[in-house]
Amino acid sequence: MPSPSTTRRAFLRHAGSTVLAATGVGAVLAGCSGDDEGATDNVSVAPTASDPSADETAAARALRDTVRLAATYDAVLARHQRLRPTLRGPRADLQEHLDVLSGTLGDGTTASGKPLSLPGSPNAALRQLASDENAMLRRRRRDAIRAESGELARLLASIAACHAQHVELLGGRAKEWRSEPPDPDRATIENEAVVEAMNTTLSGEHAAIYAYGVIGGRLDIDSQPVSEATDAIEAHRPRRDGLTALIEAGDSEPVAAEPGYLLPTEVVDVADARTTAQKVEDRSGVLYATLAATADGPIRAFAVDALVDSAIRGLAWGAPGSALPGLAGSRS
Repeated sequence: MPSPSTTRRAFLRHAGSTVLAATGVGAVLAGCSGDDEGATDNVSVAPTASDPSADETAAARALRDTVRLAATYDAVLARHQRLRPTLRGPRADLQEHLDVLSGTLGDGTTASGKPLSLPGSPNAALRQLASDENAMLRRRRRDAIRAESGELARLLASIAACHAQHVELLGGRAKEWRSEPPDPDRATIENEAVVEAMNTTLSGEHAAIYAYGVIGGRLDIDSQPVSEATDAIEAHRPRRDGLTALIEAGDSEPVAAEPGYLLPTEVVDVADARTTAQKVEDRSGVLYATLAATADGPIRAFAVDALVDSAIRGLAWGAPGSALPGLAGSRS
């Protein structure tokens, strides 16, 4: 009988091959571009339809980056054994990325790579890994927003969110991903699928705000969860309002908030509050990953950033890290 890890790897490669089928991405890694060290977060210019290799290049770049980052983790683990408890989880996540990206490129094998760098002290190694993870976050976010294929955009956005979690787990600080929703006066929304995805996401935002209101109303006003719930509402409310305005700009009816929502756990103490918040952010990540796959341009950028924010926020509430935040069944 195959081990759970073998089954998981087969599942991820199958998931990657599904992206391959949906995108037409081929198995070409050698023609990948350079390190893109000078790349910025400015993603206003997207590849044109006349460039059929854009998604292929993005997937190959992600695989190459992950190979090198995994090699860096392996080198640090070999030199600093006391870091193993901290690094074991992120390194396992990278292996899942390697598996799914290999499947995306139609390649069942993954080449070995050279470490990006190898600092001498454990603390320096953690700082360097956090910096490397931040660089991977920026690259995958950029490529997710620019991707021509919605399915590749969803995958790369999920990987970006995982890198953001790694930054936090390594003691670093991921940038706050609270991008403003697109200006409805400048957004052209004629795709019914995008409107439907926004309305589904809007429904999730109504439920999230309700859940955080319950957390804030049932616990001691001076408790940490109440403060965190207030901060979460301040993140979710602008998204709700932005989605409402975008849907109205598309001459559609935004879904209204229900009087109440069934919470995943009855909130009577701090542990219940944290469990509820974790599930709220996990669900939010799934919704925004779907919106990222459905939309493009500024709306996709907004969805990718919301997915990253939900992944970080769920981690802060005590959720375990996930190799692929926002993808169903990805939670470890």
